[in-house]
Amino acid sequence: MSRNNKAKKGGYRAPGDLDATIAYRIENYTPADVPHELWGSTLRPFVIPALIAARPRGIATMEQFARVLTLISVWCLEQGIDLNVEKVLDPDTVERFFALGLRDLPSRGTYRTVLRRLGRELTKAAPWEPRPEPAPRRKIRPPYTPQELALLEMDARAQPTHDKRRTAMGFIALGAGAGLDGRWVTRVRGSDVTRTGDAVLVHVGEPRARAVPVLARSEDLVLALAEAAGDGFIIHRSTEHRNRTNKLAASLARGPDHPVLSVPRLRSTWIVEHLRRGTRLPELLAAAGPTKIESIDDLLQYVEPLDETLATRLLRGGR
Repeated sequence: MSRNNKAKKGGYRAPGDLDATIAYRIENYTPADVPHELWGSTLRPFVIPALIAARPRGIATMEQFARVLTLISVWCLEQGIDLNVEKVLDPDTVERFFALGLRDLPSRGTYRTVLRRLGRELTKAAPWEPRPEPAPRRKIRPPYTPQELALLEMDARAQPTHDKRRTAMGFIALGAGAGLDGRWVTRVRGSDVTRTGDAVLVHVGEPRARAVPVLARSEDLVLALAEAAGDGFIIHRSTEHRNRTNKLAASLARGPDHPVLSVPRLRSTWIVEHLRRGTRLPELLAAAGPTKIESIDDLLQYVEPLDETLATRLLRGGR
């Protein structure tokens, strides 16, 4: 009987794209700690088809699958459980095996994870809950254009009250000038701004305490806001809740057809400006605080490509 026919007889379908080397290792797999007769007559007809159906993509994965399937099949025999994939890889069997059959092994957590994966992939009737749908990727907020940023500044100066003008200018200065978002932007006090040498620094706290250099074009505004705030908050209505911060920004008055002031978009504007200026990624990430690299990747579309000659020179290691 061919290998594929054996697999079909056991309720499995041997995939045609199984790597030849892995297929060979599966066919010749023999556990050293299982009696030869027990393996050949009882365990092998269960373990080998299961391995084929699991379609391991690497030797290490195949060996891990083989090891854990052998362990659980030996335990099932001891418990009087039939070597049927729906019974061996049933959630209840897997959890009992984890609690009783693996309690003395240091890799028990890993083995349970592997068995849960195999159970979902190889069974049809066993009551495994489906894997949760992956969370949709959060869309990055686009940066403001220079024209939009100018309109935001115009709206900030036109706010109806002093506090609102300070709030709007604070959002713009700390967001587009230092990349602060809802985690920090409303918690900056005037005393958190210092000048060191030629740089103006904004000192922020958790979730990652650091000193962020302000872009040169925003330094004077940040210093003026800090001086006016003193030991108080630069943004008058301080809050530690990011959603409230966004609502506070969106509530500010704006001119007809002017963009809404968005804290995430201000941060994107700051990141893109650094990318355009060639700031190295390690320094940019350190200044940005907790930031997913995917967010940086999504913003690259707003960075104009270099001239091919210059790009080639840079990629060769030149300046």
